[in-house]
Order: sequence, then structure tokens, then C-alpha cells
Amino acid sequence: MDFDYKTKIIFPVPIHHFDVNGFDEIQDKLIDYAYKTKKKDPVGNIISNQGGWQSKSFNIGNESDPLHKILIDCIGNFSKHVVKGDVNFIVDAWINISKPKSYNRKHDHPTSDLSGVLWIKCPKECGDIVFESPVSYQTHAEVESYTEEFINSINYHHGFYFTPTEGTIVIFPSHLKHFVQENRSNEDRISVSFNIRLTNYK
Repeated sequence: MDFDYKTKIIFPVPIHHFDVNGFDEIQDKLIDYAYKTKKKDPVGNIISNQGGWQSKSFNIGNESDPLHKILIDCIGNFSKHVVKGDVNFIVDAWINISKPKSYNRKHDHPTSDLSGVLWIKCPKECGDIVFESPVSYQTHAEVESYTEEFINSINYHHGFYFTPTEGTIVIFPSHLKHFVQENRSNEDRISVSFNIRLTNYK
């Protein structure tokens, strides 16, 4: 007996991924900005970062500040594409300078709705960001039973990763557990991470 087979994807986890046009024109300025910020506060924060430096978080809103400006522009353009016009964003961010052999432990961002990262300096093999499926435990046997072709066709993996690319932003639901692999390069990886709280939604 034959039949017509279809797959309908429900309850997806959206990850927004986009490039910043003209990033090379401001990259050196942002790298300098990161190192100057670290010089002012060499201790920084230790949260999920192991071996690397993380700045204290700061609110985004100063359009005359080059780092604030790029995040305001990029998050604003992102919101125009997929977010209702009356929803407001409250954004705080922090800078990461991950020296060789440093990494970030698995974690999530429980005080926000969306989180993201802008990669500023990414030498080769500086460490992928890896996301864990929120249902990896419950679906383990199911996923292992499917063909690789089917799994890849709908991204139904136990985990998924993005390789850092300079001038690229990834925005994801804050509940999604993730970690950053060890920086195996001989240079610093520099990024700015941020949290978004959504307000006035209906």
C-alpha cells in the first residue's frame, strides 16, 4: 500500500542569524574599544567564562557610543523584520575577550527573553557556540532512530552550532542552553553579548 508522506514542523526554536554590512569599516574601532574597556576594569565579571575576560554589563542606549550605536542599529533592523511595532526592547550588553584556551560553560540567560552575540574578532578555531536542544533528553531515542538525511532536512539534532564569523550576529531565545568551545587559536576572540527584555507585548 502506498501513501503520501508529509512532515509538518511545529514548536520550532527560531535562531536569527544575520551579517552587519560594512563591518570591516568599524571592526578595528570596536577591537580597540574592547581592549580599552578591559584596561579600565581588568578584573571584570566571572559568570560562565572560564579563563576569558568579561566586562560588567551595561545598558544600551547611547547613540554617540560606537558599540551602542551598532547594537541599536542592528537590533532595531532585526525588530522591524519580525517583531510587532509596539513591542519595546530593553537591552543590556557585555564585552567578551576570550584568550587562547578559554571557553564558556553551558548556561542560559534566565532574566531575559532573547539573547545574542556580535562577533568582532574571530581567528580560525577560536571556538564555536553550541546550542543544546531543549528536548534533547526526551527525544534522544527518537532522534537516534531517524536517518541522517531526515535529521538534517529539519535540523532535528541533539545540538546545533555556529562558527563565529566577524560581523555576524546571532539572536536566540534566552532559555536555550548553550556553551562556547575552547579557543584553540593563538589569538583573542572578541565578541559582545547582549540580553533583550521584551515589554509592551500583547
